[in-house]
Amino acid sequence: MSVKEEKNSLRKKYKALRSGISPDLKKAMDEGIFENIVSLAEYRSCALLLTYVSAESEADTRRLIARAFEEGKTVAVPKSLDKNGNMAFYEIHSFDDLEKGYFGIYEPVPEKCGEISRFDGAVCIVPALSYDCKGFRLGYGKGFYDRFLSANEKILKVGICCSRCLEESLPHDEYDIPADIVITESSVKDHRKEKSSDGK
Repeated sequence: MSVKEEKNSLRKKYKALRSGISPDLKKAMDEGIFENIVSLAEYRSCALLLTYVSAESEADTRRLIARAFEEGKTVAVPKSLDKNGNMAFYEIHSFDDLEKGYFGIYEPVPEKCGEISRFDGAVCIVPALSYDCKGFRLGYGKGFYDRFLSANEKILKVGICCSRCLEESLPHDEYDIPADIVITESSVKDHRKEKSSDGK
């Protein structure tokens, strides 16, 4: 089985798994993930938060966005530019700056928002269906984040998912970029420490 075929099989698995989580359990998981994010020193000190706007089955980011607004952080969310995996981040000031875009995902309205082109000191919340023990992610197969992150390597990449969606190892290739930190409702794993300890 090729890497692509294996990833497609795993996507079906984790979409079904997430859909099967009860609303009460998901609420509790989202609460734990939120608390672990806002407890990060890197989150507390950052001035710019890059984050997706969560769909129903994804780890919730709406509460995080609201919190960042309250704390005076600049919040920017991605907009798909084409079907070739290119996207840009636009600053939003409220949820009223959003509209449904590609795949029914909420995106910024460009006429209301300014594009962000400098990402110094930014923390980026990276969506995924699953993460593994080295920070590699199983995305949705469109390549948007891999393209963006490969062009902006210094951004701190924070992956979030529920603990049920952690794998020991996920298939990946040279284009896949691992998260620096992976957060679930019950753990915070800093992969930067692992890289420094093994000399890489």
